[in-house]
Amino acid sequence: MDTRKFFKFINAIYNGYHRNINAICSGKLDIEDWGRVLAYKRKGFETCAFVCYVQSPLFRDKVGIYYNRLKESLANYEKSNWFDYDFDINKNRRTYFEQKYHIIRKREITLACEFLEKLLNESKPISNNDKKVSNELFHYNLDYNEEQFKSIYTFLIDGKFLKSTTPFEDFIYYFSGNGTKPHYGLKWIDKKVNLAQFIDTLCNKENKKWVRAELIFGEDGLRQSNGNTAYRKDDNNPFEDLKNTLKKK
Repeated sequence: MDTRKFFKFINAIYNGYHRNINAICSGKLDIEDWGRVLAYKRKGFETCAFVCYVQSPLFRDKVGIYYNRLKESLANYEKSNWFDYDFDINKNRRTYFEQKYHIIRKREITLACEFLEKLLNESKPISNNDKKVSNELFHYNLDYNEEQFKSIYTFLIDGKFLKSTTPFEDFIYYFSGNGTKPHYGLKWIDKKVNLAQFIDTLCNKENKKWVRAELIFGEDGLRQSNGNTAYRKDDNNPFEDLKNTLKKK
């Protein structure tokens, strides 16, 4: 489970205040550019929060903790006087940009809070059919026998694509649906582009293969990553050779 985008936004919100203000005042950093970057990180934060929230019951506690922290920040803004005055850039340049900084920061915190609140308070009842569809998206349905799955698993572990401590039973579940659903997803430790290529090669006939990959591995943008490698020949694709060896077993 990849939580980096979640914490990149949190880090941007709570760290680097004086460094950013100094850079903005000196002209090294444009305030509007900083706002656009923060908005981009907030969108990544939302996507990451959703995927990890669905994947891990333990992560749900973190969502609640950071939601409360962000709400506290908004409450502190309500007590402050940052937005009560119009500052003149010519008379007090630093205070002028500090106010602009806080306007943007407050906006992004507000949007993040609204998203987390919806995530935490979603109360729509799930019917049995909805639950079945939801659970099915957490695994692929590859029609391989245990020996073939063992070959794929060994190939990924030995090739340092998949985390070495991954239980074989977890791997079996995520690619066949057999067994008990694990508490955690799989950890891909190689390049994202190779994960995309692996999914496209081994799971190319699966419905919603990229949605499933995002839920299982916690990685987004895999469809795009795979599109960027479309020009590659099969002889540059190690997973094509793996797939061919499976046909012989």
